[in-house]
Amino acid sequence: MGNEKRPERPSDRAQATRRALIGLAAEMFATRGYLQTSIRDVARQASMTTGAIYGHFRSKADLLAAAIGLRTALDLEARAATTGPGPAHVAALRKLAYDHPKRRQLRALIVEGAAASHTDAETRDQLRDEQLSHLEAWIAGYEAERENLGIDPSVDLHDAVMVTWAIEVGLGVLEAFGIEPTSRRTWGDMSARFGRSLLLPPDEGSPTPRRRTARS
Repeated sequence: MGNEKRPERPSDRAQATRRALIGLAAEMFATRGYLQTSIRDVARQASMTTGAIYGHFRSKADLLAAAIGLRTALDLEARAATTGPGPAHVAALRKLAYDHPKRRQLRALIVEGAAASHTDAETRDQLRDEQLSHLEAWIAGYEAERENLGIDPSVDLHDAVMVTWAIEVGLGVLEAFGIEPTSRRTWGDMSARFGRSLLLPPDEGSPTPRRRTARS
């Protein structure tokens, strides 16, 4: 009796189905294109009805936002914790940059979403909220650890986080053109160099930044 398998709850099945749909949609959006892939296409590939998919997601934009959010959590945030010599954020930035090939799908999804956002307000609003949720959490994390990390008080952590994410997203744009970093090692080294720059005092005459959030 002790080895009997616990009956699967409906919520377990629903979560498994949702996760599988996110994975399938992420692959289709990244390879076929977001605008070129319809909910009907996803449903056909998943052997489901479109109504069943709409039972899990309000719209295609909602599905894209969920795909980007999940890939960000798994491919970036879950891998951020690391140990190494020097300040923790420098080691983390180096490792994440070194592992950039593992996030190719994530970058492709963001690029697809950015292109669609120019003409589709729903996609723009969904992805803005999705991106801000991560950016605000990252900024808050840096703010909480600023003193422990030795980050100079003059550093505007809002813009520092924006720079690191702009580099990641910009790499996705270049990858779409077939342009890639020289090597994983040098890409990681450049990211670590940026991390160390946060420890430096400001250039003479630089303005003192005001504290703000990603939404300000």
